[in-house]
Amino acid sequence: MKLFFGKVADRVDKLDRESLRRQYRALLDEAGFYESVFRAMDEGVLVVGALGELLYANPAAEKMTGVSLENARGQRVAKTLPDWDWAHLLAPATEDGWRRNAAIEVERTYPERRIFSVTSLPSERGTVVLLRDVTDRRARDAQALESGRADAISDLAAQVAHEIGNPLNALSLNLQLMQRAFRDEPDPERRARLESDVATARNEVKRLEDLVHGFLRAFRPVRAVLAPGSLADPLKDALATMRSQLEDRGIHVSLDLPGTLPPVALDRAQMEQVFFNLVKNAMEAMKSGGFLEIELASDDAFVTASFRDSGDGIADATLAGVFDHYRTTKQTGSGLGLMISRRIVAAHGGEMDVESKAGAGTKFTVRLPRLEKRIRRLT
Repeated sequence: MKLFFGKVADRVDKLDRESLRRQYRALLDEAGFYESVFRAMDEGVLVVGALGELLYANPAAEKMTGVSLENARGQRVAKTLPDWDWAHLLAPATEDGWRRNAAIEVERTYPERRIFSVTSLPSERGTVVLLRDVTDRRARDAQALESGRADAISDLAAQVAHEIGNPLNALSLNLQLMQRAFRDEPDPERRARLESDVATARNEVKRLEDLVHGFLRAFRPVRAVLAPGSLADPLKDALATMRSQLEDRGIHVSLDLPGTLPPVALDRAQMEQVFFNLVKNAMEAMKSGGFLEIELASDDAFVTASFRDSGDGIADATLAGVFDHYRTTKQTGSGLGLMISRRIVAAHGGEMDVESKAGAGTKFTVRLPRLEKRIRRLT
């Protein structure tokens, strides 16, 4: 366009009215073409003047920032978007007269969490600022990192299970023999004390065995055997297993089941384990009784099970890593239950998420695709 302006300027005194009209129309057509290109871009584009004023913003930039930038033209961008590091993006020229490209990342949390890469490119009239949505890329990077860690820990878990399993079995067997031998102890008080000590040791051995098995379940999960069924069935099985524990803790469970639920493809035993873990976590979050609201529902794509407790909730600093291995706020927990549960749900083609606020309880949600919706056309 600059070349075009130059040619017109050089010949303007030689052009008649009709020629000027044609050149002006060509200029409008070219400007309209570039405008349509910028409006169609997925990347956001901002043009900032030399004094920090907003000169241009395309629709993608408005969508990414969540700000009506059309009404902010001419205003200083530092006022329109105050949380951005404009001092860095619009850095003045260095001593050698050059301005460098600059980049930052910006996180937007409302109405949904998105991460944007913001890059500034100096130009003659100011600065061009490009915005790219990198949320999905960050999620893929995090998933790849997690997968690599899981593979490494899987190998470690297998070695630990092998090295510890045999000694634990030997300890358990010898403790059983000792417990039988103490039955012949003539002194009742000494016999009771010895049996109590052995029982304590056996319980600790059992806890170690459960921990080793937990490692193996977490990093070498059993393949899900999927069959059509109702999500209500494994939920009822889990609640039946834990009924007495819930009653002993004074926890009131409200269960909202619709009359009919669309079928899903599920491994009933594995989904029972997921629901058992969620109910157990809710129960342990309510130390002096409380309420657990469980609801099953469905929409056009998913069947959903939600678990909302009246416990203490989860602090923001902990919430982000609640599904990571070894992340637990319980003194005796291994931090594997939620990670195992989420992997099981993912193996069913589903999703699992959490909402919580410190002091206001926690809600876990499990979504499995409806049987007839397991294959969906995306485009």
